[in-house]
Amino acid sequence: MPWLALGLALVLLVWNGLGSNGGAMASPGEGSRTLTVTGQGSVAVETSIAMIRLGVVLQGETAQSVQQQVAERSERLVNRLKELQVSALQTTGISLYPQYDYQESPPRLAGIRGQNSFQFEVPIARAGQVLDEAVAAGANQVESVSFRADEAARLQARSRALTQAMEDARRQASDVLGALNLSIRSVERIRIHSDSYVQPPSPGMGGAEEDAPLQAATTPVEGGQQTVRAQVTLEIRF
Repeated sequence: MPWLALGLALVLLVWNGLGSNGGAMASPGEGSRTLTVTGQGSVAVETSIAMIRLGVVLQGETAQSVQQQVAERSERLVNRLKELQVSALQTTGISLYPQYDYQESPPRLAGIRGQNSFQFEVPIARAGQVLDEAVAAGANQVESVSFRADEAARLQARSRALTQAMEDARRQASDVLGALNLSIRSVERIRIHSDSYVQPPSPGMGGAEEDAPLQAATTPVEGGQQTVRAQVTLEIRF
C-alpha cells in the first residue's frame, strides 16, 4: 500500500505547515494589542480684537451719479479709518445694480443702488469710538462686528487645550484598561486634529439711516470670550 503511506506523509506535511503558520499569527498578538482613544480639550480666552465690516450704500437715478457719490463718500471714510490707524483695512465688495418696482407690470426701474464695503480690525477698547467716527465720515451700513483673541493668546490657549486633550485621552485609556486589569505599555501613534475656534456671538447689526442724527454717547462694544478646542487621538499598546 505505498500510495497510502504517501498520502499519510502528505497529510502530516500539510498539518505541520498549518500548525506552524497558526502559531506565528497568534504569538505576536500578545505584543501588538492596541487601543485607540480620542481626547478633547477646550480653553476659553478673552477676546481683544474687533473685526468690523461696514460700508456706504446709496441710491439714485443714474449709475454714473450713484457711483460718483459712493466713491466720494467711500474716499472720505477710508481716509478717516487710516487716520484712526485701524489694522488690516481692505475693500470687501463693490456693487452697482438696478432697483425695480415689481408692483407694476412690467416692473419699473426705480433707481440705481451702489455699495462699497470695507473690513478692518481694531482693539475692542476702541471699537465703539471707531464705529462712531466711521459713521460720521460717511458709513451708513454696519454689516457685522465679530471678535477674536490676539495671536499670542490663541497660541497659549491652544497649547493648554492640547495638554487637556492628551490628559483626557490617557485617562480614558487608563480607565478602560484598568477595568480589564491591563496597563499601558507605550503610545504607538499620536494624531493631532485640526483646531477649532468658537467665536463669541456677534451683536446684531443693521444698516443705519443715511440722515440719522449722531448720538453724543460712544457706541458700547463688549467682546466676550473665544473658545479654543483641541482633539488628540492616541494609539496605545497594552
